[in-house]
Amino acid sequence: MSRGIAVESQRLFGQADELKRQGGRVGQVLELRSHERRLYYVISKEKSYEKPTYRTVWEGLLDLREKLLTANVLKLAIPKPACGRDGLDWRIIRNMLEILSRFTGIEILVCSWNPRGPTEHRTVDYFLYQTSG
Repeated sequence: MSRGIAVESQRLFGQADELKRQGGRVGQVLELRSHERRLYYVISKEKSYEKPTYRTVWEGLLDLREKLLTANVLKLAIPKPACGRDGLDWRIIRNMLEILSRFTGIEILVCSWNPRGPTEHRTVDYFLYQTSG
């Protein structure tokens, strides 16, 4: 967690020690809970300087879906996974999200992160609301 949205998440929510305690490997999801919300971290690459593959993103999203369904979490807000500095094609990732959420009742709000935006709106620049079908 040394670049991009990971840095912003760490700044806002902290708990890096808890994430390290959970361990996890590529294709898994780590979870932080508070009384207000749950935060899910999809591990799509081993090191921050590496690039994820569509396969590792798919495996992570599969694990995320299972965790959401197990916890009965039916609304999820996420950044565009692996599409910023990681360079994966948003259209392919979007198809993955649509397939994974189909027939589950999970609603996904996808947010684009704009690090150059005004401070009060830095993390959310654009919305795409997607419902499962």
